[in-house]
Parts: sequence; C-alpha cells; structure tokens
Amino acid sequence: MNRLSILILAFFSLVSVELFGQQDAANSQDHPLLSRFEGSWINRYSQKQFEAFTYPTSSELVDYDKLKDSKTVEGELTFIEYVSPEGVTATQVFRTYQAQLEKAGFKVIFSCRSGECDKMPMHFVRKYVEGSSSQIGNTMVGGKGSYLVASGTSDGESYIVSLVVGDDSRSNSARYAINVVKVEELDTDKVDVVSVSESLEKDGRFAFYDIQFDLNSATLQSGSAEALQVIASYLDTNPKTQVLIVGHTDNTGDFEHNIDLSKRRAESVVKALVEDYSVNAGQLHPLGVGMASPVASNADEGGRALNRRVELVVR
Repeated sequence: MNRLSILILAFFSLVSVELFGQQDAANSQDHPLLSRFEGSWINRYSQKQFEAFTYPTSSELVDYDKLKDSKTVEGELTFIEYVSPEGVTATQVFRTYQAQLEKAGFKVIFSCRSGECDKMPMHFVRKYVEGSSSQIGNTMVGGKGSYLVASGTSDGESYIVSLVVGDDSRSNSARYAINVVKVEELDTDKVDVVSVSESLEKDGRFAFYDIQFDLNSATLQSGSAEALQVIASYLDTNPKTQVLIVGHTDNTGDFEHNIDLSKRRAESVVKALVEDYSVNAGQLHPLGVGMASPVASNADEGGRALNRRVELVVR
C-alpha cells in the first residue's frame, strides 16, 4: 500500500469515527452512581483509591484563576470526561444530571449556569480537575460553562459529585466532566509500600501519623514499628533514592524548642531505620522544621494533630 493510500484510509477512518460515534477510552466505565447521557462516550478516565479533591462553593475567583470559596474532601476519586452525541447541548446534560442526582436523594450544594458562573468553570476544570483534556476547558471560554456539586449517600457510603459542562460549537455537542468522591478517611493500617511509592511519585512527599514519640521527647514509641518497616521496605526497593526525614510539630510551646525537638525526632527515626532495619544511612537526611510547615490550623486539637507528623520527602 502506497503513502497516498494510507493517508486516504486514515482520513476515511477519522470521518467514520466522527459520523458513527466513538468508543470509550480503554479500561473506562461509568460510575455505578450515575449513568451517562445517552449516546455519550468516555474521552478520559481515571480512578484513585485515595485522593484529595477540591470543589468550588461559589463562582468567585482570586488571583485570576484560583477558587475564592472551596472545600476539600478525600477518598476514592473517580474522574470521567464525556463527549455527548451531536446536537446535544450543555443545558440538556446539566438538567439531566441535576434531575438524576435529585432523584437519588442527593442535595445540590452549589450550582450555576453559564453566564452566572463567569469564568470559574473554565479555570476550575483546567486547574483543579486533574487529567482533563484541553478541549473541555475550551468549551467554557467566555463564561459559557456550567457547574454543580452535590452531596448524598448510597448504600451507607457518603459521596460528593461534581459536574462541569460546556458546549463544543465545533462539533455541535457538549463536553462534560464528572468527579465522584466516595468520602472516607485514610486508614493508616492500609499504608504500604505501594501507597507510599505512589504518593512520593506524585507529590514528592508522604506524611506518617503513626510514627509516635513520648510526650515532649524524641523517644520512639513501640507503635511506630509498622510505619518504620514501610519506610525501610520502600528504601530497600529504591536503593538509589535519597530522602529527607522531616520532623514537624504543632505551635504549642517555644518556637526554638519545637525546632530542636522536631530535629531530634527526625534523627531518632533515622537512627532506628539504620540500626533496627538495616537501611543505608546514605539514603537518609534528618531535618526538623518545628511548626514552620503546617497542613492545618493550630487553632484546635484536630488541626494540631494533623501538624504533628513525620514526612518522607524525596531529596
């Protein structure tokens, strides 16, 4: 077959795809909670066992493209990006999912339609919806996107559902992205080498909350053994990786004391990994930052507990 024949065949293959519909992306499927708008196909898909998801609670933006009002939840996160059949509008998709969610007993937390949303849906899907295509963001240019987020339960599980949708004038269809979060807390008993590896690859760090010390001391408690074994196993399977062992405290007490305490705690972890778990000392670098890098407010005990941690950071 000559080059011209190959090009002609490729052209007609693309035309036939446009005329007769698309196949779903490999290894993708609808979420059990929601059926797709009839005739739509899945353009992009991902599912993560545990991830954070931030959603807007108003259409206001700050610094051009950041959400002014938002909430973050964690749990199993499913992302599906669809393309509707030709002739279907964003309004049809929006109203269909709104009715589907309300029928299932979900409560709409926030929604806005088209011009009411201004530029928020475009920036939201581009900046906060990981894995989305550029095409779906393009459908919302000029304040044409619509958005809704709803919460509810199914089979005893709590869910957050986010929908963002826009009209694609070039194909006379709608593009829409759905994020479904099965809300849950991270079970530290399930922390293993795989989850640590995935987090380090994605974020460059992993926070351990089950490495515990005696009060106001750098002495490790016996309950820390499982987490230390996970770190040792990760480093054993990644012998060329160097990591920072970073100690963190809350803001209780003197700043200089907390810096010193967090450093001594990091050094205790390094010492235990080398002496008790045969980790190569060259892979480990202790660092204490005290209260300098909080992940939550220190105004209450819940936030302070989140700030007291030991982090593994890829160097």
